[in-house]
Amino acid sequence: EIREYIFCPYFIEPYAVGQTTYVIGQLFDQDAYRTFKIERITRVEIQPTSYTIPPDFDPQELLKDAWGIWFTRENPTSIVLRFDETVSRRVQESRWHRSQSLEGQPDGSLIWRAEIAEWKEMLPWIKGWGAHVEVLEPEELRRLMAAEAQQMAALYSAA
Repeated sequence: EIREYIFCPYFIEPYAVGQTTYVIGQLFDQDAYRTFKIERITRVEIQPTSYTIPPDFDPQELLKDAWGIWFTRENPTSIVLRFDETVSRRVQESRWHRSQSLEGQPDGSLIWRAEIAEWKEMLPWIKGWGAHVEVLEPEELRRLMAAEAQQMAALYSAA
């Protein structure tokens, strides 16, 4: 669906996932930040009105808890994952999020914790680890992954 907005761009953010770019700003006369994927913008018109980026706008602060580009004014969610011993070393090799903490387990597995603004954005990353990762928290994410695992099992057992 095509929509028209009067948008005040404040910040352009390149995003490695999908090699895409986003623009963060504010809809004219509204008090909420919005994010638009630049590749989805079909037309731009310069408006006769002007705007000023608020002096307290700080994109690094806005995105500090984001997994990528999704932010929220709510408190971040605690994500706790258990990676099995076959991938724990690989997980430890990278800094996946600024808030992450790692806790090695006696069986060689790894507990990974982070505070994430919007966990739905990290679903592809979690799913990419397949059966080598278990979601421990939050319960809503754990249930979602369990339901998806059941759907996948049904899909592959039907083949």
